[in-house]
Amino acid sequence: MKHLRSQDVPTDIVREPGAKQATIKRLIDTTDGADRFVLSLFEVMPNGSTPPHYHEWEHEIFILEGSMTLQLPQEKRDVKLNAGDVIFIPRNEPHGFITGSDETCRFLVVAPTERPPIRNYFLTEEPYQYEETAGHRR
Repeated sequence: MKHLRSQDVPTDIVREPGAKQATIKRLIDTTDGADRFVLSLFEVMPNGSTPPHYHEWEHEIFILEGSMTLQLPQEKRDVKLNAGDVIFIPRNEPHGFITGSDETCRFLVVAPTERPPIRNYFLTEEPYQYEETAGHRR
């Protein structure tokens, strides 16, 4: 059994291509003995994003605080997400998240530990971006 406070888990910058002002806390990971699912806490600060991408595994998302927009490029539509919303992203469905200048969003992601094969496909070539700001420190 593992018991911890999320505040005690180290925060990492999301270093995926095109990510902006996004962090991750790996709350439960394979290093903790998880052999089926991992649980991560993401935060996307104002004018932030995880760019459109897809992968060969599903994941489930729960919006804890704030708001952001889910981008679905294949469907050519955006969905506004708010605290309390639950999202299921099927395998191979392109998706991304973006916040506006006055938005911050914190959300939980559940994903499988075994990802066939371990590969993300990002729909951008831009480098990740992260600048610490007052009130949003890692």
